[in-house]
Amino acid sequence: MKTIIQTNQLTKSFRHETAIHPLDFTLQQGEICALIGKNGAGKSTFFKMLSGQILPSSGDIALFGQSGKDCGLSRKRIGFIVETPTFFPDFTARQNLEYFRIQRGIAEKKQIQRVLEIVGLAQEKKKKFEQYSLGMKQRLGLALCLLGNPDCLILDEPINGLDAEGIKEIRELLFRLNREQQITILISSHILSELSLLATRFLFIKQGTIIEDISSETLHEKSKKQLKIHTANLSKAVQILERTYPDIDYKVLPDNYLALQNYVDKSQEINRLLVKNEILVDEFRVESLALEDYFLTLEEETNQ
Repeated sequence: MKTIIQTNQLTKSFRHETAIHPLDFTLQQGEICALIGKNGAGKSTFFKMLSGQILPSSGDIALFGQSGKDCGLSRKRIGFIVETPTFFPDFTARQNLEYFRIQRGIAEKKQIQRVLEIVGLAQEKKKKFEQYSLGMKQRLGLALCLLGNPDCLILDEPINGLDAEGIKEIRELLFRLNREQQITILISSHILSELSLLATRFLFIKQGTIIEDISSETLHEKSKKQLKIHTANLSKAVQILERTYPDIDYKVLPDNYLALQNYVDKSQEINRLLVKNEILVDEFRVESLALEDYFLTLEEETNQ
């Protein structure tokens, strides 16, 4: 398997603030890797270093095995959406892409028709960019990314502001690009439910530090069903459960919630145990841990 991106002890500081702490990261061919973190966690800074918009303070970036001066040439094999692309409002999609084709020195004119067909805008021959919906604008941004026939896409919030239908369209498009054209994808989004449907790998970042790097298979295993309990008498509930089930695996969550990772099949028995010990339970349910919950739990653990 080929390595698309590799960073070694990559850092970025702005004056006295460190945005990215020493970061070692490898992206393999064919992956769809989701970068997840709160605002200010360092996602956009990392993407901008990969795109060459800003220079690292220290460390190395290798793209397709090339680093240093050769990294710039390899960067042409990657399509970026790091900031919202700027298009001419009174140009059609085809006119906009023709401008960028000439600007970037792409010889093949047929590429324009090809990418417009891929993103579903080939029929919009007369409509100007200023008349586009947000979803259409995002798809034209993806068409621009694909214009150079890239092997990899790096996308920062490509579904931001879209409605449910627009989000679904972008997700299905990225799936097709990955599966049919073997395009590797590194993507960030605040809509974690969508990333959970798309990504094969999840990279969690907090305050410029990678706090977890996990495959979708391992995440699914960690996110299996749990028993969630809400009670005002949390400490007593924990004591009783530990005394009754010595190997119980649990997490104390914010707002007096308790999540049991094992003994989920004993939910009725556990409920009776708590009632018997006069513990008032306000909420008691079995649920699958969503990506949002996993992320929040991870954030909570790293705060401790």
